[in-house]
Amino acid sequence: MRETRDYAVAFADIASSARLYRELGDAAARALTHAFCGQVGALLPGFDGRLVKTLGDGVMCAFPNAEQAVLAMSALHEEVAVSPPEGHPVQLHTGVNFGPVIVEGQDFYGTTVNVAAYLAAMARAEQILTTQAVVDGLSPTTLPSARAIYSTRLKGDERDSIIYEVVWQTNSAEITARNLGRPRQVPSDEGALLLSTADITISVDRLCARVQLGRDAVNDLVVRDHLVSRRHATVELDAIRFRLIDRSANGTYVAFDGSTEEIHLLRGETLLHGSGRISLGRSFSDPLAQPIVFRRDQRSLYRV
Repeated sequence: MRETRDYAVAFADIASSARLYRELGDAAARALTHAFCGQVGALLPGFDGRLVKTLGDGVMCAFPNAEQAVLAMSALHEEVAVSPPEGHPVQLHTGVNFGPVIVEGQDFYGTTVNVAAYLAAMARAEQILTTQAVVDGLSPTTLPSARAIYSTRLKGDERDSIIYEVVWQTNSAEITARNLGRPRQVPSDEGALLLSTADITISVDRLCARVQLGRDAVNDLVVRDHLVSRRHATVELDAIRFRLIDRSANGTYVAFDGSTEEIHLLRGETLLHGSGRISLGRSFSDPLAQPIVFRRDQRSLYRV
């Protein structure tokens, strides 16, 4: 039987799980993920939640409303930090969304689910990302824990959407309350993203809104390496967002400053925020990697 109902959907994944398997071995890493799923299953009933399914190193959960979903995911991050599964420290990245979902048997489908999964994939380690639909459903007590961090255009939506971070590490009562239900409109600016190698610095801005990276000399920024595709990736300015889009055979690696997580894009894209490094075709652990340093001009950061 298939029906459509409103739910809050959350995805929580263990960050850098591939590294855990390398470090711990298959058996120990599998035991760790099993223990993590057990923690999730034990926690959910206290928030009227249900475990929809496990996804290897992650889980998909459903809740009757946004408030319970945010409280549950915050509690999950806190519990994993205090009582790591199998005694091994791990970090989570989480996405939460609210809206209509297609319920078929025990599984959930639809755009609401896809956006929650996208946010989990976009979130950095120890970060919970969520949407305006979730923030609109939060109580006055929980609302101050959510803060707008950037805008983006979600798949299937022609309008810009504001993405929020839930600050679970701090007691929400200690956060200065802001009217996040109606965030101010982002003013236009002339900010830039700077891409630098040892030889050159390129600015991605309104005058040069698209920069090509790759092995061929025709690229704006050239990386000479046989693992780098001829036209490997682009960095593009979209309104106030800077998108890194991979079009290569071996993928593009991204590491944000302040995070130990390495993101591997393969025919995908991510938003570049703050500062960090990009490596074409090789992991940062590879001694032959030639990192490109990026730094977002402070004027172009999302302001609320």
